[in-house]
Amino acid sequence: MKPVTDRTTGATDYDVIIVGGGPVGLLLACLLKQQGLRLRVLERREEPIAHSAAIGITPPSLQIIDKLGLAAEFIASGLKVRDCFVHGQRGRLGCVSFREIPDVHRFILSLPQVTTIAILQKHLGQEFIELGCEVSDVRQFEDHCSVQAGGRTLTARFVIACDGSRSRVRELIGMRAPGHVYDCHFVMGDFIDRSGFGDEAHLFFTATGSVESFPLPGGQRRWVVQTDTRLDHPPPGLVSALTRQRTGMDVPVADQVNESVFTPRRFNSDRYYEGRVILCGDAAHGMSPIGGQGMNTGFADAEFLAAILCQADPLKLLPAYNRFRRKAAKTATFRAEWGMWLGTWRGKVLSMLRDVILKFLLCQGPVARHMGSFYAMLTIPFNTLKRVPADSLQPRLL
Repeated sequence: MKPVTDRTTGATDYDVIIVGGGPVGLLLACLLKQQGLRLRVLERREEPIAHSAAIGITPPSLQIIDKLGLAAEFIASGLKVRDCFVHGQRGRLGCVSFREIPDVHRFILSLPQVTTIAILQKHLGQEFIELGCEVSDVRQFEDHCSVQAGGRTLTARFVIACDGSRSRVRELIGMRAPGHVYDCHFVMGDFIDRSGFGDEAHLFFTATGSVESFPLPGGQRRWVVQTDTRLDHPPPGLVSALTRQRTGMDVPVADQVNESVFTPRRFNSDRYYEGRVILCGDAAHGMSPIGGQGMNTGFADAEFLAAILCQADPLKLLPAYNRFRRKAAKTATFRAEWGMWLGTWRGKVLSMLRDVILKFLLCQGPVARHMGSFYAMLTIPFNTLKRVPADSLQPRLL
């Protein structure tokens, strides 16, 4: 959608309208509020999400969150995962440890998405957020955008789409997002934790499918099982049954708190902006949730955008946003895809080969000692604004 030539004079209602009140949209809003911009967050949902999707927050994201002075509150609300044990067909293969990674935060923070949203909403203030407000149209003019939402028209200098992988705003501006749906399927459920694993994560790779296990705050644990096909309505007790079959562990059906299914897909939008409409987070890119890199990539998008939207002429800096954030997303997507591809191998022969590969990666050789930094996203390019060349943020050089 190209801007129309009409120019409307006068002030807009807001500097920025953010469509989508998930973790990325709220983080961006908090960063923009800190810069003194006039903003509004429009969220389609009226009620909080039923259960958490993303739960892992990496050290680079904690650095970004600490710009708001919220890192301590996040950490106090979550659970520090310092070790991830990997099991193969015949037992434990090794451990990815975050205890010695080169960062002040030597852990992955396990924090339910519901809690992340609640903390950011509280910091932002309810007066900046409209719930139950669905966007039906977005139009661009030379110096502003208009948004149709809730039966009225709002105007802003910029509109930011943080409305998820099936972004309505991305559709309205006609931005292509070529991608691929993977041929693997999962069911996940959160349970009362009786595993005895404490704050450890455990991954089980077997000939019949994978099982992933992550600790959650409040005495709960997430179990994710691979299935042969997509099961929109899994039979009762499936997660417990497959976990017992593949790991020998008893995860009682009565302890299950919730359940959801997912089939991963990946995509990367052709460009992350069109005129004054900008894509951010899952609206711009999508990747397998295996490895927990999607939300964290979106947090870095938000940090970059917050830095340029408060400048005199953000339009001149959008090419840099597009270049650096597309490259970061491409790297994160490849890593998530690689990990999922290896983890979903099935059959005895492939499982034995995977055991050999994982044992080498995790336990010996020059690669092993770098795996913690790899999975903590410390080696993703431009994972925070500090990693972006300073001269790239100068409009005169673009």
